[in-house]
Amino acid sequence: MKFKSLESVLVNPWVSLVLIAVMTFVIYSNAYDGPFVFDDKIQIEDKMKIRDLSNYSSLKGFFSHRPLTSFSFALNYRMGGLKPFGYHLVNIFIHMFNGMLAYLLALCVFGRLSCFSVLNHNEQRISCQRPVTDAPISNKVMSLLTASIFVAHPIQTQSVTYIAQRYTSMAALFYMVSVLFYIQARKLLTSSKSGPSSAKGLSQPDRKKSADSFFKAFTCFFFFVVSGGLALLCKENAATLFGVILLVEYFLFDRTWGGWRKKLIWLIPITCLVMIGVLYFFASTRGLRFGNLLEDVSILTRETRSVERFSYLCTQFSVFVQYVALLFFPLGQNIDYMMPFKTGLFDGTTPFAFLFVLFVLSIGFWNVKKRPAVSFGIFWFFITLSIESSIFPISDAMFEHRLYLPMFGFSVALVYGMFDLFRGRKTWALTILTAAIVAFSIGTYLRNRVWQDPLALWSDVVSKSPRNYRAYYNLGNVMQRRGYLDESQTQYEKAIKLYPDFAVAHENLGLVLEEKGRLSEAYQHYKKAVQINPGDANIQNNFGQILLQKGRLKEAVEHFSRAIRIDPAFAKAENNLGIALAQQQKLEEANRHLSTAVRLDPDNSEIQNNLGQVFMLQGNNIEATEHFERAVRLDPDFAQAQTNLGFMRLDQNRPDDAAQHFLKALKISPQMNRARQGLKQAMERKGDWGPRK
Repeated sequence: MKFKSLESVLVNPWVSLVLIAVMTFVIYSNAYDGPFVFDDKIQIEDKMKIRDLSNYSSLKGFFSHRPLTSFSFALNYRMGGLKPFGYHLVNIFIHMFNGMLAYLLALCVFGRLSCFSVLNHNEQRISCQRPVTDAPISNKVMSLLTASIFVAHPIQTQSVTYIAQRYTSMAALFYMVSVLFYIQARKLLTSSKSGPSSAKGLSQPDRKKSADSFFKAFTCFFFFVVSGGLALLCKENAATLFGVILLVEYFLFDRTWGGWRKKLIWLIPITCLVMIGVLYFFASTRGLRFGNLLEDVSILTRETRSVERFSYLCTQFSVFVQYVALLFFPLGQNIDYMMPFKTGLFDGTTPFAFLFVLFVLSIGFWNVKKRPAVSFGIFWFFITLSIESSIFPISDAMFEHRLYLPMFGFSVALVYGMFDLFRGRKTWALTILTAAIVAFSIGTYLRNRVWQDPLALWSDVVSKSPRNYRAYYNLGNVMQRRGYLDESQTQYEKAIKLYPDFAVAHENLGLVLEEKGRLSEAYQHYKKAVQINPGDANIQNNFGQILLQKGRLKEAVEHFSRAIRIDPAFAKAENNLGIALAQQQKLEEANRHLSTAVRLDPDNSEIQNNLGQVFMLQGNNIEATEHFERAVRLDPDFAQAQTNLGFMRLDQNRPDDAAQHFLKALKISPQMNRARQGLKQAMERKGDWGPRK
């Protein structure tokens, strides 16, 4: 098929949007069944806040860390609980919409750059830059190719298939919407100034047209601000939006010194207000009140205190080189690179990485007039990556999901550059780019197969990063969940050997040893974990559990109480504290803590059963029955709850019902003597006990 014939098919934007949607769902068709992995446990599985939508009903509850994305997780939980399918489906839909937004944004960029209006002092004239192609229709083809690369690139899997990274993709969605609204608003203002309404002595129709244009522009500016705010509620990297707006303003609307000199009058105060507003917002989510301005700003602009700013910056030069390599050749992808931090500018290959960064920037500056889309794409890439790859220290130097939004800049520069390189042979450019998109699509599909199995995923990380202690820990965690206790113990021991002060590895090794009946060794690892990180609620809770098993009730109560002080919404610790207090015969206190646990986690059958048992010990069989019934509804295969409910039915003089519950308990756990005794009592009351002929 000739290029012109293909152009005629793709000229309709709706056709392109449908193609983007189909491509997204095809290449991610094997991602829906992937389980929760890595931070999914923290952000979704164990995050109690998302289990109750009322947590987001007030401004105080909503304005927390990345609240809008967390709210979307809460909606997912309301619709489907902890079934991963729904979470994956939402992530893929977000990625599809982002692909469509990338197409629309590329249309704006290529359209404005192919014939740019240059303001020259007091007169306005159209000065068309040398276009990449000789017909506007090619802008639509290039836009589709740009969006296709954005959608199909394997690097994007970490923001789509990795459920917790909805933070990144959702922020990108509102980010690009905001940029589109800004471009539309500026186009309306530009057309209003260049049209007949700018002349003196306006006619009535012209005045009406001018008023309509300004009203539409104002509306677009309003939604630009709202969308930008929503992006900030998803993830902090949306703070780069102001820099991208300046980029858009320069490349797409005004490159004259005269125009920018006028803008500086209002641009400087607006920049200051935006910075103050963003800092105040992030401060409010962290509970800071700017008592000490410099100290609080320092806290807000770093995620960790363990890495110096200069060290982090020097490391990012090498990270940038790896990012660029992955963009062109996405081989050896890794969910957790754990790149070591550099000590300074002359550490290892850092000087060469720094020169490479300067080289890429020089390409951007060199092509501002010759190939403006290449420059636009390069600068978009640097700006959108700047929060996570500059002087704001983060615990981890490198993650693939940080390239999600910068990918648009890479795609624009790549597509434009390829068509410019084959300016007289557009079919060649189209063929090469199409082949790249097909290769990227296959790579994404294959990468998603790795994400489907956590064992394969972490085995992959270990093989690529043999010094990554976190990878051994996570591999051990997967093996532990699957019952491979010896193998998981080996992985935890490897993690501890690489990092002796790895608290959670000691904790999980203690869990494995406890499950293997080696309580003394388990106790030592729990104790070590508490010494390393006494501020971890999970560690305090697990240490309390081993103390509870050893009969050291007073110490167990102390550690459960510490866990609750660290995390007041920790349902497991409340439950365990209730159990410990009940064993001390402090039934009123036990009831209070177990009631709190039920309120925090109402869908937990074990907690419902435990509270029912305390009510039963207190002689309140009505309340006890209610909680045993809830436990059985939540988990019909919970043998202990079935047995407890059976005894409540006996107390209510309902031997038939009691017998049914005892039989269910025995079917689940044939060795449960208490259920067998209860069944005997039920049959005796019925007068129906003894061998049948």
